[in-house]
Amino acid sequence: MKKLLFILLICIVSACQNDEQDPGQKGLAASIENSDYDGKKVVMIIVDTMMGSLVDSALQEESMPALQFLVENGQYYKELVSPFPTMSVTIESTLLTGEMADKHKVPGLYWYDQSEDRLVNYGSSFQTWLALGVKTSMHDALYKLNNQHLSQNVTTLFEDLEEKGLSSGAINTVIYRGKDKHKLKIPGFINEALGIPNAIETKGPDLLAFGKLAVPDVLEETDFSDGVFSRYGLNDKFSAEVMEALIKEGKQPDFTLIFLPDFDKKAHRHSPHYLKGFEETDQYLQGILNAYGSWEDALEENIFIVLGDHGSDKLTEDEEELTINLQNLYSEFTSAQLGDPVHKGNIAFGINQRMAFIYDPYDTEILPCLGQQAMQDKRVAFAAWMDKEEAGNWVTVISPDSDTMFRFKPEGEWLDKYGQSWSIDGDTGILSVEADEITAQISYQDYPDVLNQLYTSFLSHEAKKVVLAAEPGYSFWGDTLPTYPDGGEHGGIHKNDTLTALVIAGTDKEPEKLRILDLKDYVMELFTEEAGLDGQAER
Repeated sequence: MKKLLFILLICIVSACQNDEQDPGQKGLAASIENSDYDGKKVVMIIVDTMMGSLVDSALQEESMPALQFLVENGQYYKELVSPFPTMSVTIESTLLTGEMADKHKVPGLYWYDQSEDRLVNYGSSFQTWLALGVKTSMHDALYKLNNQHLSQNVTTLFEDLEEKGLSSGAINTVIYRGKDKHKLKIPGFINEALGIPNAIETKGPDLLAFGKLAVPDVLEETDFSDGVFSRYGLNDKFSAEVMEALIKEGKQPDFTLIFLPDFDKKAHRHSPHYLKGFEETDQYLQGILNAYGSWEDALEENIFIVLGDHGSDKLTEDEEELTINLQNLYSEFTSAQLGDPVHKGNIAFGINQRMAFIYDPYDTEILPCLGQQAMQDKRVAFAAWMDKEEAGNWVTVISPDSDTMFRFKPEGEWLDKYGQSWSIDGDTGILSVEADEITAQISYQDYPDVLNQLYTSFLSHEAKKVVLAAEPGYSFWGDTLPTYPDGGEHGGIHKNDTLTALVIAGTDKEPEKLRILDLKDYVMELFTEEAGLDGQAER
């Protein structure tokens, strides 16, 4: 994933620390003491870019003993479907709310906020932040993402668990909204240089650990790998150290969500199939299991859910060939300089690596034109738009490889494997959808859950837009964005981007649907079965 860029800013320019205690973190001990839950705890670990092909290779090589132990004593699925765009902010929002972006309203890493007439970017690159304004972008990432952009009309898993009297914690996750107040402490040089507060109030679960910015007070005497040369704790080692300390000190919440981010960077630079880099993750899984005394004890006391957040596509070697330059593709139009109000141009780009939003900020009814313009480049898999972005309307999809079009909308006579019904018309091959006229069933080939993924993306934010998807091997590009020739990339809707792996151990209960979208309900059901959660008194 493209980790929030304030990490880089802090690591580069600051060695200051703020040791003031956060009173918001003191609720964990009380939550644990007051809980009468005596069932298995649930530990969910997100391993960035963990794919089935990597897990298979590691099992064959017997090079990851902890992961192998969980697989051999549990369930293993190779095709867990991520939401779209396949960027961590949107994926974690879906994981924790059980909703797609049309409901949780976090459209992607890079998007146009029409109400403020500006582009929002949570961290594509430091250069992007410089262009858009570091202070504004940092405020978006540290405060607005969880407290404003993530819709108040949906609840997170942390909020729902607290309502049921259960404790929870988040370690290094990008999305963490809960009901307890916390403070993110900004190192001194940063707040002085940018004129921002030295602490930003936010809301999270009972326990919130976010590198050096938020270290739980229940672990205040513990030494962690959170120094300037360890990216201030926003790394695998810190995540594992925090969890190990919680276990050993008897302060583990009923539910803990842990993020291990390191492999994503290696996949970008080397390739999605970089086994050596993936294998390094296992030492942190081993550390967590070892903290229980034995691995068998770990499964006696917990249910482990280990998942990737998305896949990754192998990019072509030549940088010029792999990058679809949107400025060149739409040279007949004007776009505002980064940092200027978007309305100074007649189009705008929200580039999420292997997918892109092309905006019509003036609502001049040019969406079909913008879509057709993209057909000049064979590296574009398809363009899609919704003429009137309201629920129930048709989405039109075109491709450079087809002279016709495909249209779809929710509710109709066609049913997919997830129980979703659709109305469809035209060339289904554009989206690699197969329609069986005898059974009225549709199946997905290259784009798992594509109709749901695409449709909800149009309703994720208000601006009129075209959605572009790149063919495998290619990625969209604009000023200030990084590229990874011969490396890996995600963000798109192809199965290379959306399929990831899932391992569950410590329970025989199987997930009903293999989508990140459905894991929130699965976790709630686990607690219900473990201790009759429905009968517990709510807080």
